[in-house]
Amino acid sequence: MKKRFKFTTASLKSLPSNPTDSSSTELEFSDIDVVGLKCLSGKTDSKRFLLRYKLNGRKSSITIGRFPDVDLTSARQVARKYKAMIANGSDPKIERDTRTSIPSVGDFFWSTYLPLAKKRKTTWNDDVARFTLHCRDIANLKYSDLTPNHVMRIQLEMSESAHKHRPYAPATCNRVTALLKTMGKLADRLLDIPNTAERVSLLPENNARTRYCDVNETRRIIKAAREYPSTSIGSFIALLFIIGCRASELRLRVWRELDLKKRTLTIPRTKNGSYHIIYLSDLMVDILSAIPKTPGNSYIFSGNKHGQPISPPRWAFDLIKDKAEVENPGEVLFHTARHSVASNLISHGVDISSVQKLLNHRSIESTLRYAKLSEGKQRDTSDKLSALIEVRPVIK
Repeated sequence: MKKRFKFTTASLKSLPSNPTDSSSTELEFSDIDVVGLKCLSGKTDSKRFLLRYKLNGRKSSITIGRFPDVDLTSARQVARKYKAMIANGSDPKIERDTRTSIPSVGDFFWSTYLPLAKKRKTTWNDDVARFTLHCRDIANLKYSDLTPNHVMRIQLEMSESAHKHRPYAPATCNRVTALLKTMGKLADRLLDIPNTAERVSLLPENNARTRYCDVNETRRIIKAAREYPSTSIGSFIALLFIIGCRASELRLRVWRELDLKKRTLTIPRTKNGSYHIIYLSDLMVDILSAIPKTPGNSYIFSGNKHGQPISPPRWAFDLIKDKAEVENPGEVLFHTARHSVASNLISHGVDISSVQKLLNHRSIESTLRYAKLSEGKQRDTSDKLSALIEVRPVIK
């Protein structure tokens, strides 16, 4: 399709979407009736008008509005008005920004993005930590002045060894970049400011977890955890390796969510926003029944602070791993327990859809990331395949 033609309403409606695998965010088409007027088509079939212009030798652009919310006639009228201002030496973008109250990046995060995130995400506090720690340099910047270079600079500072801390992992860098991309989408929708963060690519990640604890190692960890002096902490760590839920979701459970008669533990809202019921085995009930209730504390795993749950017991976990004689203990994290539950179940014949329900994953793809078969199971699988295809000698 031609990239330059005389715009009509029908032709704009029929513009193709930008392919999802394209490196660019939008396809750009030019109107030959009003020079500089562009229509940009995104990957989700969204379209917007834009005027590109040059003033004092410097290239710039200004958004006119989304199509069809702004029709073609109105877009051309606005474009011609902007071009008249440019001819008189005025920058329409500066004129617009002085008339419109554009918030800073920080104001937009705290006043607009965060209140919405609190309603939609259980991990909104992670966004607060990411923005506070890594986005301070852009917080006072007017949102309309945010450029891809600002976002790229944050990414580079986090990933380079010259950073005052050790370099952050690509996955950590990507979480910050993804936050700015999501904020940009919201700013685009509410303030009609182009999402410049979308032009910054995420870093390649190679953080697939390969470490899991096999059945014997899991058994030793559970035994050491149940022998730990603090029943609350020991029970928490033991149950992580039996239940398979996320550490944060188990740590924050309260007594009213536990029903020992029905043998259930309820998580009202998980990380993916769903309601989840854990059906308790005899071993789980035995461990939970041994936890003493702390007066004035509603949490099952009560901490030392009044009315608060335990903090993530990393120091205690190190001691437990040492007693359990875990090899390469630095590789075994709290999340390794969830990984281990899935891998051990699949290695011992449990179908993956059942594991998906146990882990409360929305999609089977998420479960597959944890499906690491044991060495014995992999050898058994290889032997079975070899037996199937074995070519037997022909007897003459």
